[in-house]
Amino acid sequence: MKIKLTPELAYLIGLWRKIRSFEGLGVHGDQKILETFSKEVLEQKLTTPEKLLTDGKRVYFYHTAYKKFFGEVEKEQLERFKYLNEYAANYLAGLFDAVGKIDENGVVSLAKLNNEDELMLLRLGFKTKRKKGECIIEKPLIFLAFIKNYVKVSKDHKIFEVVEKLKNKD
Repeated sequence: MKIKLTPELAYLIGLWRKIRSFEGLGVHGDQKILETFSKEVLEQKLTTPEKLLTDGKRVYFYHTAYKKFFGEVEKEQLERFKYLNEYAANYLAGLFDAVGKIDENGVVSLAKLNNEDELMLLRLGFKTKRKKGECIIEKPLIFLAFIKNYVKVSKDHKIFEVVEKLKNKD
């Protein structure tokens, strides 16, 4: 079975990267994350509904080929996501949905990022700085404009309305 990276799979891999479950191929988190992961997995036909398992805190399924593929993409992220395209946008949107947040001052940050993640962001043109173990995106509106069409969990955040208004001014 030859698996090809698609933008939709890139989103799932980004979501999975930092909140993976140790059981099977899945994620742990709040209800919205579990529902998003489940919906995406089923839409991508990675598994069937009866093979999707949950215990309320995590959702997962077993598929050796996809688990191996997700791991390969994770290892090759610097090569696979080096251009500002739909693949990178989906991947970063998944990462943002998993560990990103926007505080009340509009500061956009990503938790749990390692040096390789920061390097990938820098190569894509998104400068970051570390603060209290989190990566702060220095130009948040540019970053949010890049991922806004692909986020699924965080799309209801009011800052995305600001991004849309600023975009429409041009």
